[in-house]
Amino acid sequence: MYCPYCKEELKLVNGELYCDLGDCCFSKSLNNYFIGQINNLKNKEIIENENTQKENGRFYCVNCGNRMKRIEELHETCICCGFEIDKGMYFKIIELNPHK
Repeated sequence: MYCPYCKEELKLVNGELYCDLGDCCFSKSLNNYFIGQINNLKNKEIIENENTQKENGRFYCVNCGNRMKRIEELHETCICCGFEIDKGMYFKIIELNPHK
């Protein structure tokens, strides 16, 4: 998995995902969310529609490391694999993970 802030490959340290470059950990809760989202990608059809804005989002895809695209305010998706960060997860990533 990749860091949503910088796309550095995350390491598993004491059961938590850790980004060396940002010197930050992602909680077990976020780790479980990321794994659940990745597992759900197998059944997801990737469609870029008119609602998908062309501008880059704030984050990188946790699954494949590509820059995510902004769908709407605080909601991003990866047009390569379909991974999504919704509003609830957006806040958890920002508030709970102080990336340098």
